[in-house]
Amino acid sequence: MITPAQTVELPETKRKLVDAGVKLMRAQGYHATTVDDICSAAGVTKGGFFHYFKSKEDIAKAAVLRFREGKSREFQDAPFRKLADPLDRVFGRLDFVKEATGGMARVTKGCLIGMFAQELSFTHPEFRSACQDSFSRMARDFEKDIAEAKALHAPKAEFDPKNVAMLYVYIVQGSLMLAKTSETNAVLHENIEQFRRYLQCLFGQSRRSSGKSRK
Repeated sequence: MITPAQTVELPETKRKLVDAGVKLMRAQGYHATTVDDICSAAGVTKGGFFHYFKSKEDIAKAAVLRFREGKSREFQDAPFRKLADPLDRVFGRLDFVKEATGGMARVTKGCLIGMFAQELSFTHPEFRSACQDSFSRMARDFEKDIAEAKALHAPKAEFDPKNVAMLYVYIVQGSLMLAKTSETNAVLHENIEQFRRYLQCLFGQSRRSSGKSRK
């Protein structure tokens, strides 16, 4: 079972290996990444690797947790969290995602969870379950702000915050993949802006970006 306890207080050598695993598997996938690749990138011998991990699958489990925990901290500390109005937080999240994935200055590195979901869901049930749990966490986090915004700004609107939050996950994950294949974040930004317009229709609002007043 993949549990958070596996990445708490990592020794330095283990941390280097896990960080190298995250970087390589995020860039080229699980199957294309070898233990030798990870050791070389981390500057650690194979003996050092097998002191901490039994196999590539074992370090991949640690990489999933490392990546998920890092993204969770990144979003918890994001500027939109400090906005008082939940609808500002809803739109602020979209602005943050665009910047956190590289803006237009570079192509996104993609999502390790999404990478593993595509590669391992049919062959590794444990990873499939971990990926599904991660996607559900993303949706639940966004759902809270959507539900609060609905209660405050559109209490009679006929939409389910849970469904809208899951749509956000689908759009972002699919757009990350498309951005990598097209070698530009333009498609990611376009899809997020399309989703923003959809949200504006749901709420009957017009907001340009986080923290900006409704027209």
